[in-house]
Amino acid sequence: MPRSSGTTDLRARTLRGAATALLLLALLGAWTAAAPAGADAAAPAPAAAASSGPTAAAARADFGAAILAELNRIRARAGLPDVRRDERMSRTAAAHSRDMGRRGYFAHGEWGSRVARASGSAHAVGEVLGWMAHSSPRREARKMVRGWLDSPPHREVLLERDFRRVGLGRATGRLQGLNAAIWTVDWASAR
Repeated sequence: MPRSSGTTDLRARTLRGAATALLLLALLGAWTAAAPAGADAAAPAPAAAASSGPTAAAARADFGAAILAELNRIRARAGLPDVRRDERMSRTAAAHSRDMGRRGYFAHGEWGSRVARASGSAHAVGEVLGWMAHSSPRREARKMVRGWLDSPPHREVLLERDFRRVGLGRATGRLQGLNAAIWTVDWASAR
C-alpha cells in the first residue's frame, strides 16, 4: 500500500544498559513519499553529489547550529538542561546519515553499539532519525523537532533528563525517490 502524500519518516530508539526500550515508525509531516508503509529499506539509490570546501562546511554548521538551538529551546521549555554537541558522536551520526543517503535506506541498523562506542562511557544512549525535503536550516530544524515531539517515543528521547550530549549528523541523498535531508541525532548521558 503506498504512503499517502504528506508523510515523512521518523524513528527513535533508546538504550539503557543492555535493554532496548522501543522502536516506532511515525508517519508525520508535509512531504511526499511513495514506498510501502513500514518499509525499512528502499532499493539502493545513486549516490548524491558530495559537496566539499568552505561553503559546504559552513552549510553543515548552519544546519547543526539550527537543530541544536531548537533542541535546547524545547528542553529549556520542559525545565531540562541544555545538551551540548559532541564532535565524536557527530562524526558517527553524520557517517550513518551519509550511508543511508548513499545506499537509499532509512533504518537505525546496529545503532546501540555504534552510539555506545562514539559516546564513550555513557550509561544511557538514544537515537532519533528523520528525513524530509531540503529546506532552510531554521525551517528544517523546526519541522524535524516538531515531528519528533509529536511522536511519543521520539519525545521521550528528546526530553530524557539524563541526556547531556548529542551527535548531530545530516546528509543529503535520495530516499523513496526524493532528494532528502537525512538526520541522525545520537544522544548520550554525561561521561
